[in-house]
Amino acid sequence: MSQRKTCLMISLLLATAGSVTTASAQTLSPPINVVATFTVLGDLVARVAGDDANVSVLSPVNAEVHEWELTPNNFAALEEADIVFYNGYQLEQWMRQVEATTQGDVPLVAVAEASEHPTQHIMIGDMQGDVDPHLWTDPRAAMAYVHVIANELEDLLPEQAEDIQARADNVVTELQDLHLELQQTLSDIPEERRVLLSSEAAFLYFSDTYGFEHDGIWGNNAETEGSPQQLMRIIDLINARQPAALFWESTTSDRYVSSLSRDTGIPIAGPLYVDSLSQPEGEAGDYFAMLRHNADLLRQYLAVE
Repeated sequence: MSQRKTCLMISLLLATAGSVTTASAQTLSPPINVVATFTVLGDLVARVAGDDANVSVLSPVNAEVHEWELTPNNFAALEEADIVFYNGYQLEQWMRQVEATTQGDVPLVAVAEASEHPTQHIMIGDMQGDVDPHLWTDPRAAMAYVHVIANELEDLLPEQAEDIQARADNVVTELQDLHLELQQTLSDIPEERRVLLSSEAAFLYFSDTYGFEHDGIWGNNAETEGSPQQLMRIIDLINARQPAALFWESTTSDRYVSSLSRDTGIPIAGPLYVDSLSQPEGEAGDYFAMLRHNADLLRQYLAVE
């Protein structure tokens, strides 16, 4: 082989090695594929990600996030995912399926847990004493979610970090304004009528923030719903507290609160939204609309005319 050909081959090999090294060291380029486990979290992720990510949600509108079963479309989305955001604190009892599908190749971020926002514990039922996962019902917890989401996306897309942080700052400001707005909306409800009884006792964080006494027929949607023991306990509570209304949620049947209403004469109201948004054109089409709807419904039924 001539000296010229030998030099040419060495140059080509060096060039190829250089290109492989460069490619392996590259960060991801937008838009990346981001997966969120449920619609409420998906809305917050999409607000922070903007055009820098394609955001898909595993459990759709009106789905029961606690016990969702992955679909073929979910598996396809996970196989293409660059990162998965989930709530954590056992909200998604099916995360082992997600872990098995991603096989450790994709970051799985438990947003509520990573936020380090103060937690409360499930008050009744099979999971009593475990951390209640519904932190997002308090806008201040949602602010902590946003910070986690932004930090993770910035790590994946460092060149877009400034834009991501700007969007996150805007969302946090909007959440601060929402918190003040909800306080004003709920201010018409007198203290003695601030009793929030619902199907799932999922409003602990909301109730703590806005001054409600809260309980539910059951503690968590992952357990048995509407057992005779649960209904008898809540009837005793209704007789003791005489709430102005009983509330049900969009992802649960209203049959249990309807039964209680017939037995006690207390009117029912709903739905409240907690584990899922509504369709985009509906009354709870995004996170902000969801909390505004809930506050308006509570004021409608609990405030004194």
